[in-house]
Amino acid sequence: MLRKISHAIDTFSMLLGYLAGALLFSIAIMQIAEIIARNFLGTSLPFVWEVGAYFHICAIFLAASFTLRTGGHIRVTLIQQLSPRAFEILSTIVGLAISGYLSLALVRFAMNFAATGRTSGTVNDIPLVYPASAVAFGACLLTLQLVLRLVQTLCRQPEEIDWSHQSVSAE
Repeated sequence: MLRKISHAIDTFSMLLGYLAGALLFSIAIMQIAEIIARNFLGTSLPFVWEVGAYFHICAIFLAASFTLRTGGHIRVTLIQQLSPRAFEILSTIVGLAISGYLSLALVRFAMNFAATGRTSGTVNDIPLVYPASAVAFGACLLTLQLVLRLVQTLCRQPEEIDWSHQSVSAE
């Protein structure tokens, strides 16, 4: 049962990681289009910098759970060497507390934007509920991945996987 849940969350995290990569690629394409439009057409694309900023923050949060699961977050290995399992449990609990609080705050933030209908107030007038919801969703998935990591650590299962050498499949 734990493996099936883990597999589903891992697969979803991986898909969101790819989405985050696509968002970053889109930022590059938009900036290239902006440069071409300014230099050759004498005009600007007013949405590029604002949408690029939203895509960037969304990419960071949408990729956070994938980064955690693949061991991409920064660690203090000097402390970890003293007692690896105790360090893993303690750091996961601390991370879970921070991520849980952040998730709750970001969900409330997005809900506030939804309730008030607030927009960016720029030429584009983008409803802020969209980027705020994506960021909140990414934070919630990170919290879920941390819960899974804690359970895996307590059950002595691998906390991280290496997707570069294997395909994601249910075992």
